[in-house]
Amino acid sequence: MLVMIVIIVLTSIIAAFVLSMKVETQLAQVSDYDSQLEWMGRSGVELARYALTMKCAGQEGVDSLNQFWAGGATPCTNDNPPFSLKDYPLGNGTISITITDMERKWDINNLADPQSPKLDVLQKLVMKAGATDPTQASTIVDSILDWRSPNSDPHFNGAKSEYYSRLDPPYYCKCGPIDDLSELLLIKGVTPEIYWGVNSTNHPVSAYQQVGPGGFDHTPRRTKSRFVNEQNQDTNVIGLADLLSPMGGKLNINTASAAALAMLPGIDETTAARIIQERVGPDGVDGTEDDTPFHNVGEINSGLPGGGPPGAGPGAGAPPGGVQGAPAAGVQAAGLAAYCDVRSYVFEVQVDAEISGVHRTFTGIVSRNPQNPNQITCVRFHWN
Repeated sequence: MLVMIVIIVLTSIIAAFVLSMKVETQLAQVSDYDSQLEWMGRSGVELARYALTMKCAGQEGVDSLNQFWAGGATPCTNDNPPFSLKDYPLGNGTISITITDMERKWDINNLADPQSPKLDVLQKLVMKAGATDPTQASTIVDSILDWRSPNSDPHFNGAKSEYYSRLDPPYYCKCGPIDDLSELLLIKGVTPEIYWGVNSTNHPVSAYQQVGPGGFDHTPRRTKSRFVNEQNQDTNVIGLADLLSPMGGKLNINTASAAALAMLPGIDETTAARIIQERVGPDGVDGTEDDTPFHNVGEINSGLPGGGPPGAGPGAGAPPGGVQGAPAAGVQAAGLAAYCDVRSYVFEVQVDAEISGVHRTFTGIVSRNPQNPNQITCVRFHWN
């Protein structure tokens, strides 16, 4: 009996040692791969920069979802050999690259620019995200402007450091550009349900969200794993995170969602759906060979060059690009052009690198030179 007990004890010790050595070996292996994975991530960003220069014939001046960088059907060029952005072999492993243009969403810094704020769009965005109460919507808009503005005086319903310093924990108003969209969760009036959308799940409650004196209740209540907005429980399915980006430029009408397009002045949800219908082509799917991207903003405006006559649209005898319901004649070309474009200039590149079962995800931000579209520079790089 004593011998059996000794054998069992020794067996347990050996098993624990083997398991510990296996874990240590895996950790050492991952550590050995750190440098390789990082350079694979950086190489993925370089490959993305190359992919962004590959354009279809006749589409050199536009960025759209049927192009190679966005996962479109073909590289659209005879000058470069075809390759895949998924499971691309590199060194001892593979990388998969996903490129997303930032201009498919509204640039919050553009909308809240202290010099030329686009309050009409910002107001519509806030209301779309669920702030249907006029006082709450005004508070959010004014507070976003104050967060962005270097001026020390707050707007009527806004907030500066005097307000935020009374919160727990206290912090200062940034008074500068928004670098990360989650900064909105710091701003007076922005609740998690307005930021994420009431139907979005599994998002942690920000540690910064507090109940400030004189402000709206920032503390969300959970019901069935959802943030609940009691006044707009059924209709608030889109949050600010779905419509806004922390960088970019004008909204790209070739890549934006219908919800984002509906925020354009003079464009409602029905017209936004028609804009999508026009650009996706006969098959009704974005990113396929029959897509017909817009080549200038005027093509979506029935009263501008390239559009159709007022009230006309696709299939109604209008020239290509005329969208029924778009602002009619009398709207100047600079009107919509001040808000949207057919190009994108800032792209987020996600690189998933893998070596022998070890995975790591890297994110890079690349920027295109407006004067030289083929000059694309990496401005940020980090791993998640």
